[in-house]
Amino acid sequence: MSSYDENSHDESGYTTSAGRDGDALPPGMPEPDLDGTALLARIACGTAFALVHRPGAPFRGPAPPHLTASDAAALAALVCVDEPTRAIIVPDMAQDRRTADLSLVRGREALRFCAVVALPGPDGRSPGTLIVLDAAARRIELTSEPAAALAILARQGIRERHILCRFAETTVERDDLSSVTEAAPVLIAAFGRDEICRFANGNFSRWFGLDPAQVVGRPLQEIVGEDVYALRRPLLARAFAGETASFEAPHPKADGRCVLMRYEPHRGPRHGIADLYLLGIDITAEKEARAALADSALKFRAIAESMPQMVWSTLPDGYHDYYNTRWYEFTGVREGSTDGEGWNAIFHPDEQPEAWRRWRHSLATGEPYEIEYRLRRHDGVYRWVLGRAMPIRDPETGAIERWFGTCTDIDDQVRARETLAQRRAALEAQVAERTAALAEANARLKAEIEERARIEEALRQAQKMEAVGQLTGGIAHDFNNLLTGIVGSLDLMQTRIDEGRTENLARYAGLAMASAQRAAALTHRLLAFARRQPLEARAVDVNRLVGSMDELLRRTLGERVQLEVVVAGGLWLTLCDPNQLENAILNLAINARDAMPEGGRLTIETANAHLDDAYVASEIGVRAGQYVCVCVSDTGGGMPPDVIARAFDPFFTTKPLGQGTGLGLSMIYGFAKQSDGHVRIYSEVGQGTAVKLYLPRHAGRAADEPAPARTAMPVPRAERGETVLVVEDDATVRALIGETLTELGYRVIEAPDGPAGLRILEGPGRIDLVVTDVGLPGLNGRRMIDEALAVRPRLRVLFITGYAENAAFGNGHLAPGMRMITKPFAIDAFAAKVRAMIEPGQG
Repeated sequence: MSSYDENSHDESGYTTSAGRDGDALPPGMPEPDLDGTALLARIACGTAFALVHRPGAPFRGPAPPHLTASDAAALAALVCVDEPTRAIIVPDMAQDRRTADLSLVRGREALRFCAVVALPGPDGRSPGTLIVLDAAARRIELTSEPAAALAILARQGIRERHILCRFAETTVERDDLSSVTEAAPVLIAAFGRDEICRFANGNFSRWFGLDPAQVVGRPLQEIVGEDVYALRRPLLARAFAGETASFEAPHPKADGRCVLMRYEPHRGPRHGIADLYLLGIDITAEKEARAALADSALKFRAIAESMPQMVWSTLPDGYHDYYNTRWYEFTGVREGSTDGEGWNAIFHPDEQPEAWRRWRHSLATGEPYEIEYRLRRHDGVYRWVLGRAMPIRDPETGAIERWFGTCTDIDDQVRARETLAQRRAALEAQVAERTAALAEANARLKAEIEERARIEEALRQAQKMEAVGQLTGGIAHDFNNLLTGIVGSLDLMQTRIDEGRTENLARYAGLAMASAQRAAALTHRLLAFARRQPLEARAVDVNRLVGSMDELLRRTLGERVQLEVVVAGGLWLTLCDPNQLENAILNLAINARDAMPEGGRLTIETANAHLDDAYVASEIGVRAGQYVCVCVSDTGGGMPPDVIARAFDPFFTTKPLGQGTGLGLSMIYGFAKQSDGHVRIYSEVGQGTAVKLYLPRHAGRAADEPAPARTAMPVPRAERGETVLVVEDDATVRALIGETLTELGYRVIEAPDGPAGLRILEGPGRIDLVVTDVGLPGLNGRRMIDEALAVRPRLRVLFITGYAENAAFGNGHLAPGMRMITKPFAIDAFAAKVRAMIEPGQG
């Protein structure tokens, strides 16, 4: 810095003083204007607060009213020792471990942004620390200009703390002043006692539509105009008398902008008013925000006060700060007495633990709050209310800004519900008592009938247990054989691997796979008996299907049975699982063959049929309409009426022991019902039997025949990085499917249950296919997909099932865009089905 003659005067009338050794303040120099430094820092950074902290001294400048000395000292300690004049920026104090635990970061008036820089003193020791604070966190740090302004303020030190009143001392000081004033988003000007402008920054000049060169040297009266000057004269007089004056000033062009103007008097060395500073901050956005906030608050209160429910609101941390009039009318408490946790004394002690548990859970997770509890009314009576609350989130960050809740008086409904439950219990007791009386009165009359029924039931149970024993014995035998093949092959493979030998591994793996596939086929037959098998329905031409079975049927029936196939012209299509239909026809043909041990004629006919209202009136679960009928008839011995009545019962058979389990017709019945169809037996003893299978007509086109399987083809892989969501509760199965898809090139997202899968589907992100187990616990696979379709209507789904009780979607059919694969499945078949489902969506 250059040195000056002591007490020299520049042409503007400002008194200047030379520094000694470049740092020391000369005798008579006024105390540093620390308040002005803090004010200028706040303006330069566009923050709410700025202050100078000095150990053991009051804060200087616009400081937060709740700032404590310990918090200020902690912020001052952030200053870098090696570079004390470098500004330390903390964009969000709540996320910075150095400041997160400070009291000023918590509570209703929490502060988030902070900038700190040390003020160097003339003796090398800092007289204080400049701290800038704001309530809003900043996604980025200070821009270069405000940060430079803070650095300039620190570098100027104590001697230049009067920068606004000494702007003409040197070229270096003028450059620093320009850097600060031009960087600050504020109007800055200086006027002498003659009201002539001595200095103005660009913002001040542009506000009045002038260049800085046109403003300096002009009287204030000419700059603002006669009318405005007349309004400002009283304020100017107060300012020149030593009083700071603040007021709101609209833009000269009345374009809606507004500044908060401040007349700041500056005292000279003899403590008289030497000149006047004009500082203006654009508060247009702040006024608009205040107006919008006031309007929003007014609307909210209008709505809240008009509602019949009790309405309340809390801060994000759960602090209750608002209740509407209904609350105070209901509780009778003094207004404001239930703020914070004061409402705890209003609701019944028995419900308090659960209410607080749910409320804390909602605060921690952001989930909606809902509970029924009793509130004490103004007359001391506890009444049941339904409490609900929803979080209001910041649209950009998702952070919870407030909670809004209601309390609805449901005491009458609760008591009505309790009364209804009591009456229902009483009615049930009366019914039970009456039923017992009737049963006792009729007991003697029905004793003989009940005994006969008991004996018959015991006989049927014995027959059923005999069939079950036969079935389970056969299943155990078959499964033991299959498991022997699987376990034996795996043991041999393990032995070869342990010995380091690789020969025959493929053959052993093939043997194990063959046994596993036979086990799967056996399980599938059992599921068909239980009507649990999944149906892959498609449009079927029954004539074509029956024709394709000709060779199989003739080989099964043998030479003694003559086969005749009569197909109808113009036969309608039906919608069913063609494999299950083939099994049904084959089972009926085998039953017919067994009914003709000496030979005979078996006829398979197809026809269009219409079941009218008169017919279905006598059949349970059958709907009137158009059907495709497949009739399998024989010339065997026929069945008496009592056998026909029980023919579809599980385990019922007329064959000798060891020749049948009574599952065939039951499986056919289950298939017909799952296909929304019907089956009927017509038979007379000595005249033969006809079984008619009715399947509903389908209006669409016949499905293409599946292409012949090609062997040794590569497993289809992902082509464009498709994403597959796998939802499976079994961790082993989920891991195997995930690893399989990952190795095929797919991006895999895993979910262990239905709710987790639904959250993923309801969120953003690409999902080309969902692979989900049907039988998930709680929210099953089908329900999860039904809810997800509201968000992703074109979702493609591959259901996996081994036990498909939940897979019978409606009539047992899958909707468009959905397919089914049954456990266990081959990897290549699974990969091919995944590729086939994803591929139509490409392009």
